[in-house]
Amino acid sequence: MRKSMVEASLRQALNAYNSTNRMHYPLKGHHVSNLEAVEYYLSKAIPYLPNHLGLALTIANMQSFRGEITKALHSYHDCLATARSDTERSKALTYLTVWYHYEGKHLRVEHYLKELRHISYKDETNVRALLKIIVTILSAPKLPEEKAAVLPPNSVVPYLEPSARHAIIALGYMLNDDGSMAPLLIQRLELTLQLAYRHTDSLIIVTGGLAKQGKTESQQMKGWLIERGVKPERIIEEDQATNTIDNAKLSLALLKQHKIQSATLISASIHVHRSHILFETLQRDIDFHPIKFNHLAVKDGLSNCSVPTGQIRRNCYIDALRGFGLPAFNCEPLVQI
Repeated sequence: MRKSMVEASLRQALNAYNSTNRMHYPLKGHHVSNLEAVEYYLSKAIPYLPNHLGLALTIANMQSFRGEITKALHSYHDCLATARSDTERSKALTYLTVWYHYEGKHLRVEHYLKELRHISYKDETNVRALLKIIVTILSAPKLPEEKAAVLPPNSVVPYLEPSARHAIIALGYMLNDDGSMAPLLIQRLELTLQLAYRHTDSLIIVTGGLAKQGKTESQQMKGWLIERGVKPERIIEEDQATNTIDNAKLSLALLKQHKIQSATLISASIHVHRSHILFETLQRDIDFHPIKFNHLAVKDGLSNCSVPTGQIRRNCYIDALRGFGLPAFNCEPLVQI
């Protein structure tokens, strides 16, 4: 009976985590955020799984996702105090290091990095590398569409050299219910087309495997570009991914296959830094000379800031941790990045 109750609570937590009903999730006669529901269901399971650190880490993750960083840091501290192995301590220390970095508390960051070093010099080195990626990308202003249209070609793609193999990666966006493309996706393709005209030797990767009416995002994107004069042989479809992390993993495999040396990511103004962080973080797992990435954002009106702030910045840290291999929902046997 206890086992079935715990399994039911974990399943309810995962269902809430995956729900598209973000702000009016039904719970015991009330409506809460889906992340609050995740925390509620996991809290019911924890007394029966006191040694399962993943549940406590997942609750802390939900708090950080909601922007309750102080509360989340307390929860991560509790996880560190109850960790029973170096592996568990390393996970808790990584979360503490990254979120104190988000808070700008650099003395704390160095303290926890030293704690990591006592466990594993490799772990400390990897987390320092992750923080460097975050700082570098969040300091890089997104180049809006209007400027991309008037700058000389080499200014649009600063890493592009005459001998370099370059790719343009247009990240997908959910199709309309009838299978047509939403305006936000067409904006990405318009910017992709501008870049394709300027850099005629660059490959183009279109991403997205979510299908509507039998059509995937990548299929629709490829067709749109071909209709406007792009040669089909320049376009490569990544048609399996259903989220940005899988977009990055599968696109990196294609970049490796085609021996690409530099790539430009194209996405929404609120999304492009997160995507860039994921690509940079995930490529540490591929056996290939590092690819030099940069990014362009469409002028979509979703963000008027040149660098991420507020929730957009927080999401960058969340995705950095996910790309680093720390699942957001980590309640074995139920795990989801």
